[in-house]
Amino acid sequence: MTGADLLQRIWLKLDENTLFYPEAEVIVNGINPAMRLIALLKPDLLTQRVAYSVLAEQSIINIRELAPRHFILRRVLVGTITGDAPTKTAYGELESLRYVSMDSINAQDDWFGQRGPLQSYTLHGRFLLILYKRPEADRTITLVFRAIPTAFSVATMGESPAFAAVWHPLIVDVATALLLIKEGATQVEKARSVLTEAFGKELFGPLGQIVGRQQRTSPVHVRTRQEQAVEASNTP
Repeated sequence: MTGADLLQRIWLKLDENTLFYPEAEVIVNGINPAMRLIALLKPDLLTQRVAYSVLAEQSIINIRELAPRHFILRRVLVGTITGDAPTKTAYGELESLRYVSMDSINAQDDWFGQRGPLQSYTLHGRFLLILYKRPEADRTITLVFRAIPTAFSVATMGESPAFAAVWHPLIVDVATALLLIKEGATQVEKARSVLTEAFGKELFGPLGQIVGRQQRTSPVHVRTRQEQAVEASNTP
């Protein structure tokens, strides 16, 4: 299913109201937030792998350059597992590196100067990957990470979302719910029902109460109550 297919299905759920929900509105306030919300609340649905050639003596890698959609790093392996069959390095290596804390690395005497087979890794912040020890020869490693989906634009609606096809109907339902939220209390309740079923009551159960309080204290509702009070006081 492409982005255009998602758009058509969302329009059908919105009674084909393309005037109130033009394409750009559905993309920016429906499809893209829906995909991001799914990725944040169900991060295992979008796990990606990328192979990287580590040069001899290299021990620090900027993950943002290697994997721009990186969200949470899960594993680092020596070898390649991006294809159907895992591939060992030229030295016969295919193993996961052990994650250690930055304090553990710092506790090593002259850790930056120690060379040898890769043993472990740590993170400095979210995006700097530090390998220990420094490799004496080139190595191929594979990063396994949870990713943030690439946002759609009007020009890229012919592409498919990064999620597996089985999750495309969920994107449609969540995007429709997010678009309905702005329609008022009745539609908010429908949207809350969809989001609660998809992600759990603890996250979206209070949504109706929050919106209800906002509506009761909005300028329109306050003015209406004030006008009613004035009319009541003027009634003989």
